[in-house]
Amino acid sequence: MKTPAQLANVNSTFLIAVGTLCLACGSIVGSVAAQDTPSIVKAFLSANCLQCHQGEDGEGGFDIESLDWASSQGKSFDQLVRAVERVSAGEMPPKSEPKLDETSKTAFLGELSDTLVTLDRNRIATNGRAMKRRLNSYEYENSLRDILNLPWIPIRDMLPEDGESHRFNKLGGALDVSHVQLSRYLSAADSALRQALVVKLNQPERTTKRYYARDEFSLVFNFWPRENGTLSDRLSFPVLDSNAQPDVRSGEAPKTSPETREREAVGRVSSIFSDAGGYRWSQFQVPASGRYKLRFKGYSIWVSGGGIGRWFYEGFGDEKAPVYHLPLWHRPNADEVWPGRRSEPMGVFAQSSGKSRPLGEFDFGVEPTECEIEATLVANEVIQSDGLRFFRARVNGSDEQYVNPLATPEGLPGYAIQWMEVDGPLEDPDAASGYDLMFGDLPIAKIETVSPYDLVLQVPATPQNTQPSPEGPNRRPGPRGRFGGPRTEDIRVEVKSENPREDAQRLLGRFIDRVYRQPAEPQQVERFMQLFDHQISEGFGFTSSMLTVYTAVLASPGFLFIDEAAGKLDDRSIASRLGFFLWNSEPDLELRELAAQQQLRQPNSLTEQVDRMLDDPRSKRFIDAFTDYWLDLRKIDDTSPSSTLYNDYELNEPLKQSTLDETRLFVAKLIADDLPARNVVDSDFTFLNERLAEHYGLTGVHGSQMRYVQLPEESVRGGLMTQASVLKVTANGTTTSPVIRGNWITERILGVRIPPPPPVPSVEPDIRGAVSIRQQLEKHRADASCASCHSKMDPPGFALESFDVMGGYRERYRAVSESVQAVSGTGMDGQAFSFHYALPVDCAGELPDGSPFNDVNDLKKLLLRDERGLARNIASQLTIYGTGAPTSFSDRAVIEKILDQTEESDFGVRSLIHAIVQSELFLNK
Repeated sequence: MKTPAQLANVNSTFLIAVGTLCLACGSIVGSVAAQDTPSIVKAFLSANCLQCHQGEDGEGGFDIESLDWASSQGKSFDQLVRAVERVSAGEMPPKSEPKLDETSKTAFLGELSDTLVTLDRNRIATNGRAMKRRLNSYEYENSLRDILNLPWIPIRDMLPEDGESHRFNKLGGALDVSHVQLSRYLSAADSALRQALVVKLNQPERTTKRYYARDEFSLVFNFWPRENGTLSDRLSFPVLDSNAQPDVRSGEAPKTSPETREREAVGRVSSIFSDAGGYRWSQFQVPASGRYKLRFKGYSIWVSGGGIGRWFYEGFGDEKAPVYHLPLWHRPNADEVWPGRRSEPMGVFAQSSGKSRPLGEFDFGVEPTECEIEATLVANEVIQSDGLRFFRARVNGSDEQYVNPLATPEGLPGYAIQWMEVDGPLEDPDAASGYDLMFGDLPIAKIETVSPYDLVLQVPATPQNTQPSPEGPNRRPGPRGRFGGPRTEDIRVEVKSENPREDAQRLLGRFIDRVYRQPAEPQQVERFMQLFDHQISEGFGFTSSMLTVYTAVLASPGFLFIDEAAGKLDDRSIASRLGFFLWNSEPDLELRELAAQQQLRQPNSLTEQVDRMLDDPRSKRFIDAFTDYWLDLRKIDDTSPSSTLYNDYELNEPLKQSTLDETRLFVAKLIADDLPARNVVDSDFTFLNERLAEHYGLTGVHGSQMRYVQLPEESVRGGLMTQASVLKVTANGTTTSPVIRGNWITERILGVRIPPPPPVPSVEPDIRGAVSIRQQLEKHRADASCASCHSKMDPPGFALESFDVMGGYRERYRAVSESVQAVSGTGMDGQAFSFHYALPVDCAGELPDGSPFNDVNDLKKLLLRDERGLARNIASQLTIYGTGAPTSFSDRAVIEKILDQTEESDFGVRSLIHAIVQSELFLNK
């Protein structure tokens, strides 16, 4: 926690950063000399368009007489571009009007296109394509992680949400700067810098330690002797050798017996999402952030069901006897445990502050299996392990509400876990490189004095009581709590300097060199030295003053903004573009050195660097961020399947995570293997694990690991449109809409712009199932102002009506209806579900050119007729993302050159990236 003096310190930093920011920020406004309306264009518009597009009430808001012919951007320019597009496509004039003379149409399009290109190029020559912009939250987080070598710090959640323009958070017009944002950047930078100091102070030796499940309180606290009866499936039980061992199961055998120690295990048949936080390995608390190897040993089991439930409900009253004193076949009988009948997928999570994040997955086999994952852990986190295939019981409600969906009269599956072994933190010779960047070889030490001007750090506390209570494994722990002591402790530190101002100037110059992506200029160093001098004069020590200065640097325009000069980019700017394009972060040392030697712009050098960067693990940042915005994957949690209509999907988090993994692995494969762009519409492969394959109705895929899968012929899967992640983010959790999904395909896959809808009532699906969405849309499209757009985007949306809100294939809708017999079952949450089928799905349609289709596979075949168009859209999306600027009218010719260069590879996605980086769009502002 910051002291009042430290808060004042941050306020000083804030004022310095604001002042510096104001000096750097200025609006960039281009001007183009006014010109008259081109003569051919004027004659064409007067003869063919003026009747409908005149005055304030002109159709589509297009008033020819008010057009500003000197504007190189804005409403008039956009309307003229739209006119070129619609006339070229034959959409204007409407079919009810006389057909255009081809000669005059060609002349009109030629002259208007030339005019727009000239206006656009004049603007670009003056201002460049891209605006000055700040780093978005992804880039800021990754940059701090790389600069300070802190790959675990969660910076993005500390920052305000980024604006969006042309579907990405990369454009200057959407990335505004406010005092709130600047304050958040300062706080985030301060937090990261402190973490770098903590790493220097807290570097424990690498150790390997095994933690036995039979010692773990969160797993064994509910063991107790029991008589002939069943066990709630939310509880755990002792296991030995996966066969009948009654004395062990009843908790009577010594759990520390040398003869049985390595064979003892704890069994479960439910998942982590019950019991308010799950099954923690609380014996281990991460001592320092870093990389660790986690090894687990266990196996799958089969637990008999049945028995009498009387013991569990004793004391509830005789009135419940007819209900509860019956055989409960869906409850596990802990005295009858047998070898498993199949492998069981397991998940590993890191838990902190009530939140869990996935670390990895593996499978326990029928025989004892040792599995290993390597993961980045954060200090004070606790590890959780979980059987992913099992149901997720809620903590409220009576026990008889829960019926394990995997239970049968013969019994039910489970897993037995024996131990977890932790190896780490793994050696990292650069672990303290963040501190070294800040303070070089100056020593840091704890200090005992207490002053409001001291620098106070929070470091992980050493756990003091992580063993079970001495009262026995069946008792809860004492007052220290489950984690046995405080999670952090405050310490006061100081970096020792014999010549504070001299060291400050030297260290600050080196820090700015690294952070600013450009060599530090003397006036920049001096500006921040003034802040250092001010802090020292206020009584702050050397360390605290330097931290304040570094915080200001990380919130100043030189770091926070990407500012490029108009015209050709110099090598350092190209290095920055490459870094923020393919790694979503600052350029690394190799890029910087090539830029300093002015070798980066060379075509061969660019090719080598693009390949190096795409093959580097850091390219996952690019794939994650690009798909987050291009495909809207960041919205995967915006909606949840309706608890009324789709309660069979409730609490199926592993399925949702698998859908994200599928899409990101698919896009990574397109890039890694330079696969043709047509794969975005249809492919003969995807990436699946068992749970996602089951969701898709595919067989032969076993286990939790995602893997490359060849799809059967005529499968409805393949390509992006029919992946469950896309189908989920384009539904609202209750219903699906052909308009929303069709618009998504039209814009994200086909690259066809759809203007915003006019102010007319939207179409809401009828959840009663009495009227189909198709019938409602037919009435909606009777309005001429709606028909032109809906004729483009509705047809592909109709094809996707074969998929529900979670991407499952369907032939009928669901609806709220008591007149239809319900379909019932038990969901992953252990709760009974039921839903009602409604009208059949009609997934047929007709494209604007009259081409009919019967289903989504027919639609895919029609869309594949224009492979160049699909590649054009991917190239445009990548160009926007990579340059931070929309593809303007004059850019279209360059995009076509890129397509020409990649046609031989069938528009391979990696080839497209290479061609974009070599193009004038990327190498010029």
